[in-house]
Amino acid sequence: MTGERTDIAADAGSVQESDVDAVALDRVGAKLERLASQRKALRKAMGQFGEDFDLLEWTRAFDSSNPDDINRVFTVTGGYLALVNNTAEAIRAGAKPTDLKPTPGMTGIAGLVDAIRADGGFTSAQAETFTELYRTRNRLQHSSPDMQADELHAQVRLLLGHLPRFVKSYLVWLQTYDVEL
Repeated sequence: MTGERTDIAADAGSVQESDVDAVALDRVGAKLERLASQRKALRKAMGQFGEDFDLLEWTRAFDSSNPDDINRVFTVTGGYLALVNNTAEAIRAGAKPTDLKPTPGMTGIAGLVDAIRADGGFTSAQAETFTELYRTRNRLQHSSPDMQADELHAQVRLLLGHLPRFVKSYLVWLQTYDVEL
């Protein structure tokens, strides 16, 4: 009877573990599916500053105290935050079923991104760029007064140029763990 209870307990443990993995994968899928719409929304927000996200127009609005300009700037910064946050959440959720832990001595998303890099999922350049984008996200969220218009302008462009290849690399890496979304 004891052996039977052990088997039942082991089965219950694996069911709970697979449920956690399924929830994590659903979360990854939802976050990644949302990225395409958020990229379009960010591009649309950027269009408020000229066809090619004109730096002079952006800077004027960024530095303005006019509520309409502030709201236009918020649509771009909000789009940036949404893209970076959703990507980071997908990385966190996807790390669960792979059992990958952050690089020792590193915390948060930077530690996970570095661990994925060390595991062959990202190039060093991809890991460094996403970590830079995430630092900008932190600055925007916590101390945006120290951001300069030209710096954020460059980061928005970097994000849009970087994100598709970064996500593709991430999905390929997940497949090496037989993680299918």
